[in-house]
Amino acid sequence: MEIVIAEKGAFCFDPEISADEARGRASAHAASAFGTLSRLLSRPKDADITISDQGLCYFPLWHAKAHLRFVYNRSDSYKVPVKAPHVVAVTFGGTDYAVAAGGIDVPIVEHCERDEQRELWLDALSGQSIGVQPYPKAHTTPVDLDEFAPEGAKIIAPSIRASAVIRTLLGDDFRPTDADDIAEETVNVECIDLYLRPTFGFKYAWATKNKTAEVAVDAVTGELQAEVPAAMAAVGKLLKPETLFDIGAETLNLVIPGGAIALKVAKALADKRKA
Repeated sequence: MEIVIAEKGAFCFDPEISADEARGRASAHAASAFGTLSRLLSRPKDADITISDQGLCYFPLWHAKAHLRFVYNRSDSYKVPVKAPHVVAVTFGGTDYAVAAGGIDVPIVEHCERDEQRELWLDALSGQSIGVQPYPKAHTTPVDLDEFAPEGAKIIAPSIRASAVIRTLLGDDFRPTDADDIAEETVNVECIDLYLRPTFGFKYAWATKNKTAEVAVDAVTGELQAEVPAAMAAVGKLLKPETLFDIGAETLNLVIPGGAIALKVAKALADKRKA
């Protein structure tokens, strides 16, 4: 099998809303930020809650696309019905076939072509596939992961690497398991890109009840989201391209089932550091 992998990419989504707009949305959500029980039994007043900025934070997403093509043969047997009631054998193509259960079993070879496109957006922290309808249309800026460090912002390092993304994209059954012989099998990973999604974080404090809560406002969509608890442990880790983009023949042979893989690089997968 041959896998062709395009050059890696790293991009940052440009914020569509300002920090003030995000704070306004978080303020509107303050009274309902402490759960159902608080809302039913002791709903806080707006004056009871203080909001503090937690700053801008970048969460990682993976985007991958692949074109798969397989040309192969497989053996099978077709059941061909016999019309007349008293036929006991049929000669077809110079071969005699006994009639059983009103028909004959004819061995055949099926010539197959499978051509498909796959696409995946993946949370780079949980490894879960996510729906990102607003993001493909959002403005982005290419970034150098070695240098990406916006002033005052926190960056959440991915816990999922590129090799695992490709494994998820292709799945365990991407190759035709019923093929007897394969004439062509090519997997073209057209993109394997890391995106950094900006969010504004806010913390609520309900002093009289000694309760706190957190919320994140997506700077692209403006939607409110629960903060990812495990993500904060990754703050401060460096975005190392050589670690994140762990794509090589040896690595892919470990994570993708199906035996040895011939790896080709579409452009130049090796890191190209800016001068």
